[in-house]
Amino acid sequence: MEYYVYGDESGTTGSDRCYSIGLLCVRKDRLQQFEMYVQELKRKHGIIGELKWSKIKNSAGQANICIELLVMVLKSSCCFHSIVVQKGLYRNWRENREMAFYQTYTYLLKNTAARLKSSLEVLMDQKVDKYKKHDEVTGIIANNMLARIGREKSVKSVTMNDSKEYLGLQVVDILTGAVNSGYLKFISPQLILSKSKELAFNRMAGILGWDKFHYDTYPNRDFNIWHFPTDIRGVPETRSIRPCYKINLVAKNEVDG
Repeated sequence: MEYYVYGDESGTTGSDRCYSIGLLCVRKDRLQQFEMYVQELKRKHGIIGELKWSKIKNSAGQANICIELLVMVLKSSCCFHSIVVQKGLYRNWRENREMAFYQTYTYLLKNTAARLKSSLEVLMDQKVDKYKKHDEVTGIIANNMLARIGREKSVKSVTMNDSKEYLGLQVVDILTGAVNSGYLKFISPQLILSKSKELAFNRMAGILGWDKFHYDTYPNRDFNIWHFPTDIRGVPETRSIRPCYKINLVAKNEVDG
């Protein structure tokens, strides 16, 4: 099996107390179906232009595409793996943010590769860094880590790409933004997001079988959330995913009201 792995991050800039990295894995032989379905969702919910978590503001369609993208991942051959990092507890972040970020990126990629046991071609969202070869080095180190645990060096390439050109990068932007904002709302309870995001959170948690969208998961091949560093594993709780698809989409009057 061969996968395209689309990677994005949320919360690395600004004053947010946590950041997240997400990897969306799409089987190469299902890529066309994946892209056609995402385009259909965009048409259905009236989304024009690039899908981005930062654009989810105040419409039912914007909330509903987040919900339906989560359902798509859970029901399809795709999988999503993420790491949520609390900055204040991660010593390396305080010392060198760029290096710390790619360290956690490499941890996540290595764990994802070990779970999938498949050939991975990684497409990272474009970033402006001081060091220009972080993508290449991330792949090399992840493969070396895999070799040390007796696994195949399955990361075939890691490159940076423009999200405007890849629907996979746009979908992982939405999912990663949602995971990061969910944990951010846990550690900053006073935080209030846009109406569409708040409504989407409630439904997305319900789809996972949860009451809130801020837990981490037991190791899960299909939808995995890893809280990092060790101090926040299981904070507030580690939960299994028990998908429930009998969740209503957001109605227009819920946003307008």
